[in-house]
Amino acid sequence: MSFLDLHVSGQSIWIPYLVLLGLVVGYIAGLFGIGGGFLLTPTLITIFGIPAPVAVGSALSEKCGTSVASFLKYRELRFGEPKIDLIMLGGSLIGVDAGTRLLSYLVSLGTVHTGAGDLPVVRLVLDLTFLILLSLMAIYTFVEVSKSFLSETVRGDVTIPGPLAKLRIPPYVDLPHIGLKSVSVPMLAYLGFFLGVASGLMGIGGGVLLMPVLLYGLGLSARHAAGTGLLLLLATVAMGAFEQGLRGYVDLRLSMCLLIGSSIGSQLGVITTTKVRNRNLRLAFGSLVAATVIIIAVDAWPFRSLI
Repeated sequence: MSFLDLHVSGQSIWIPYLVLLGLVVGYIAGLFGIGGGFLLTPTLITIFGIPAPVAVGSALSEKCGTSVASFLKYRELRFGEPKIDLIMLGGSLIGVDAGTRLLSYLVSLGTVHTGAGDLPVVRLVLDLTFLILLSLMAIYTFVEVSKSFLSETVRGDVTIPGPLAKLRIPPYVDLPHIGLKSVSVPMLAYLGFFLGVASGLMGIGGGVLLMPVLLYGLGLSARHAAGTGLLLLLATVAMGAFEQGLRGYVDLRLSMCLLIGSSIGSQLGVITTTKVRNRNLRLAFGSLVAATVIIIAVDAWPFRSLI
């Protein structure tokens, strides 16, 4: 036993591994303007063996620090539209509470017998949910990126209004900083609610789901999409971490080890964003999501008995 070992829920983890994981997740968070929970939560569960509820709660707690660092850096670079965050905030906070209650309910269901042995219901549901959502996201991202390579017009740092930006549900709001007019306020509010549910249930902050909505639904450039949603992400993960903490699902020692690396990585990620072409950022985002899907699929119970 080493003084560099951290014991979490019966698992002994070497602290430098957690710092390195935090560095990688923080870099991703800064690069794409997301919390990184879609990578952090499954990694804590599948590779480090952390129970799903503790992984969700601790990931949300860690992202509070990462979100602050990324938000301040993007505000300095003047990327993003904070009006979107403010409109989505109310629905998102309600959604976080709903997602957290759903997580507690799944924990209360106990285990289910599978071909690979008894498996907690909450683990089964989270694995399948991650697989479905992230697979669809990766496929859609690759399809859109492939179209951009075939197109003579390459999207730059300008907004090309997408289908959600043209949705006619009043009242409307103008978003001049990113070049959008008459965007539906109810549409943004409902999006906030569903992202909040995902955050409370899966510990992902909602950023990985919001990014494709901003890119392809509203039509923002990758840099403006990365800078938008960070204020919403901060409020959402703070609310989620508080509720998870009340239920005993947050390990602050684990969160702080991750935060040591992520606070540095997030700054490096934001700097990289300013130097990479918009199309390449989208391709990198899709590749990262696809890699996460593979990690989860290999470890998920339907496949474990085959390897």
